[in-house]
Amino acid sequence: MSRLRVGLLANPAAAFGASHRVGRQVGQLLRLAGVSVVDLSGPTMHVARARALEVRDSLTALVVVGGDGTVALGAEIVAGTPVRLGIVPAGSGNDVARALDLPVDDPEASTRALLHALSRPAVSVDALEVVSAGDQVPHHRSVALGTVNIGFDAQVNARANSYRRGRSTRYTAAVLRELLTLHDRPFWIEVDGGPREEIATSLLSICSTGWYGGGMHLVPSARMDDGAADLVTLTGVGRAKLLRFFPRVFRGTHTGVPGFAVRPVHEVTVGLRTGEAQRAFADGEAAAQLPLTVRVLPGAVRLLVDPDALRPAEAAAPEGPDRKEQA
Repeated sequence: MSRLRVGLLANPAAAFGASHRVGRQVGQLLRLAGVSVVDLSGPTMHVARARALEVRDSLTALVVVGGDGTVALGAEIVAGTPVRLGIVPAGSGNDVARALDLPVDDPEASTRALLHALSRPAVSVDALEVVSAGDQVPHHRSVALGTVNIGFDAQVNARANSYRRGRSTRYTAAVLRELLTLHDRPFWIEVDGGPREEIATSLLSICSTGWYGGGMHLVPSARMDDGAADLVTLTGVGRAKLLRFFPRVFRGTHTGVPGFAVRPVHEVTVGLRTGEAQRAFADGEAAAQLPLTVRVLPGAVRLLVDPDALRPAEAAAPEGPDRKEQA
């Protein structure tokens, strides 16, 4: 292990500061195992990103400690390079970690998993590149591994991020608050170079892992290594039905709900027909304003995970007619 050089990047703000402590513990454990560790953490994620880019080419792997936003930053840093990305989940949502079946709130187990993966072949997964697509909006580029939220789900994400307490419940609380203003919104989309389509939908997401919102299994059939993403929409669903819809998403039993649709895409551009300002969220963090383009970068990120982590998950049992009628 002595030839390995690993960068360690902990988000000082993730999980209300807890990830900084976890990062120190992981660093100590890696050093005890004989790994050369370069601490890249900084007072802000902007500083940490700059430090990581300076030494990236000298690293065997970059280990990030934090939530989904920290994982996305790590993915942006290593995408398209031989440097492997290790994940120690220590955030509020941890949805990418959930998709990869990684240990949560257990730094020792996380470190053992990283050391084990360092001795095995790399596991390549797709990334989602999010870029501005309009001349009238500020240019922005980011990379995500999990989900890009654009509709009602983006509004919920923004409100959840504003809550300072309730690590495990703030997304649910945000859903309940945003239900007061729920309505289908007039979007336009262009899929894989095709003609512009007009759609009216409340929820609009582009998914790679299929998980978001701290445990919602939005697309149970999603894979991170198939070279495609899933465009998810939910149309014609009022407040009462949506209130019953979201609990099902945690169980993955919502896919038969009328108005819920999943469509495979490789590149999609999205805008609002009203022209009003709207910001997307990528892996829980603010991303580009609409219009924007999300494109799949096949196999762009090499992960430090067990290859079995990408095995297809068992599909949720379909709901029978009686259960649908009762919902």
